[in-house]
Amino acid sequence: MTSGVRVSDEAKNCIESIKIRLTKEDPRDRFKALFFTINEGEIGVDSTLQIKDVDGEDQDAYKVLKVKLQEYQACYVVYDCCYETKETEKNELIFIMWIPDHCKIKMKMLYASSKDSIKQALAACGIKHDWQINDTSDLLDQSAFLSKIAKGIIKLEGKDVKDK
Repeated sequence: MTSGVRVSDEAKNCIESIKIRLTKEDPRDRFKALFFTINEGEIGVDSTLQIKDVDGEDQDAYKVLKVKLQEYQACYVVYDCCYETKETEKNELIFIMWIPDHCKIKMKMLYASSKDSIKQALAACGIKHDWQINDTSDLLDQSAFLSKIAKGIIKLEGKDVKDK
């Protein structure tokens, strides 16, 4: 089922820029996350999170992402996640569909039926993981997120992962 919602050109440009790492650009200007919402029949970029927005001793990109997600009634997110296992360090793009249970049925249906549109726009990005969140407890539980991306993660966004 498709909704007929299309992805805006601005959204396509941001998607293109999150997947390409240009050597001349300042790494701190790179997108860490893109937040997309549906307005007037179009999926558009509502806000962005750049590396410089979460760079620093006290900052944690995953925590900032969690807080920012809770500001939305519903949205799609492309998150450039950095994690480390004992074997390797990885950067992978993660697609998140945030539709909390408290959303109205019409909004839930619109976002669910429009998911294919944004996924097609993301096809060339190499999205490694797809995470649908409907409950704030899933969002707040870091272990639920970690289990979606890999086993044996010891660091997420440069911060040690606490064993639970």
